[in-house]
Amino acid sequence: MKRKTLGTVVLAVTMATALVACSADPGTSQGDESAVSGGTIRVGLDIEVSSVDPIGNDIGQQSSLVLANAIYEPLLMDGPRGELVPVLAESLESDDLIDWTLILRPDLTFSDGTALDAAAVIAHIERAQNSESAVAQGAQEIIEIAEVDETTVEMTLAEANATFPRYFARNLGMIGSTTATDPEGSPLGAGPYRLVSLSAGSSLTVERNPEYAGNTPAYADEIVFQFLPDTDSRYQTLAAGTVDVVWIETPSLMTQAETDGLQLALANATTATAIFNTEQAPFNDPLARRAVQTAIDRDALLQVTNQGQGALSHGPISSQSEYQTGSTYPEFDPDAARALLEQYGQPLAFAYTTDAQPEAMARATAIQQMLGDVGIEMEIDVADAATWASKLFAKDFHVIEFVTSGYGDTGSAMTMFEADSFSNLGGYANAEVSALIDQARSATTPQERSDLYNAASELIVAEAAVLFFTESPSGFIASPKIGGLPDVSDRNVISVSPGEWWIK
Repeated sequence: MKRKTLGTVVLAVTMATALVACSADPGTSQGDESAVSGGTIRVGLDIEVSSVDPIGNDIGQQSSLVLANAIYEPLLMDGPRGELVPVLAESLESDDLIDWTLILRPDLTFSDGTALDAAAVIAHIERAQNSESAVAQGAQEIIEIAEVDETTVEMTLAEANATFPRYFARNLGMIGSTTATDPEGSPLGAGPYRLVSLSAGSSLTVERNPEYAGNTPAYADEIVFQFLPDTDSRYQTLAAGTVDVVWIETPSLMTQAETDGLQLALANATTATAIFNTEQAPFNDPLARRAVQTAIDRDALLQVTNQGQGALSHGPISSQSEYQTGSTYPEFDPDAARALLEQYGQPLAFAYTTDAQPEAMARATAIQQMLGDVGIEMEIDVADAATWASKLFAKDFHVIEFVTSGYGDTGSAMTMFEADSFSNLGGYANAEVSALIDQARSATTPQERSDLYNAASELIVAEAAVLFFTESPSGFIASPKIGGLPDVSDRNVISVSPGEWWIK
């Protein structure tokens, strides 16, 4: 099979050998010459994990990637400016975006010493195809898969997809053994660490994997991930020295961290949005959606919730995306909102579902006042995390706040607006938008793909399918005693390995 590299066909991942050579330390701010091995690093996360199975749903969100990468180092990893960096894979190549050839690094093993070879990759993908998790969506695009040799897998897709490699930077690329499990019953991984114990609702401990055959360092002997969902408490554990590194998405605490002399590794990798339920009144009418859209002062929201940090979000193509060409998002215009309400022809009242986090409440309260100024009545519906998720997936809402890292990758983000997509949470359906996204997926040049994505984005914004608010900083805050904290400021998705961190 004649091949072209990802850089030629899809992404800026040319010169694969050079990229693999640097992938052990992508973006690290401190050189490895100062690294020290040994000790325990304690990491506070905003999630609670009950299973690390990559075919489950517990380790799929951005803040959990640091844990997932420790145990299941992916075949590819998100790098600077949207690039994909080969890690356990040497390459993933295609001529036509339908037939793909995956080549693994040689001599890879799971943590029990058994081979992570082509057969193991196929078994993992087939398990994903037969699952009911979100991972199945990408796996089910593959209609044929075959082992060429121990390190080579050939895959055929149902249709061309330029963004197909992205799946292998997340759970589909986190290869789990189908023949052996860890002490908690999850598949063994091939990352620089292996699971020791998992205490539900409390913590997870990993230790250095002696069978690891990749290039990522594993400086700490042990890493303890503590589950600390309350933002303020998580920060206080860091300030008190109870943990060494925390995940953070709260601008006020980032400012406090600078005052406290802590280290920060941040990127505008989290997008604050609100999803309309377009399947029922009142927001099955685009006039109602557009009235709300133009009545919201997003510059004010940036100050209220982000303390001026981050940037405005102008649609499904993030400011960091290689496809970003400019904004068509409407300006704040109360008079235009009132005119749209007059065209709508009836009183507009709805409930806005959100969680009780301080930033979310501040944003909801500010929006409520802005809408009230133009005659729109908005009730704030505060839900705990479980209730919020239940309402989201049942479409039991009028408008629901949705803060996500999903817009970091434009190809994945666009699936949220395809009529028949699993990721379409608001029921938005526009045949022209779906067709443009489908054409972009099979486009063979970056310029063609950019043109198609931007055409789709303009329609999505014009019809107010979703309210886009801000791109907010998120990432890690660390004690000064931690070395190797990476510079992630040019990342669309924050995906790093904790093996690169050390205790000074």
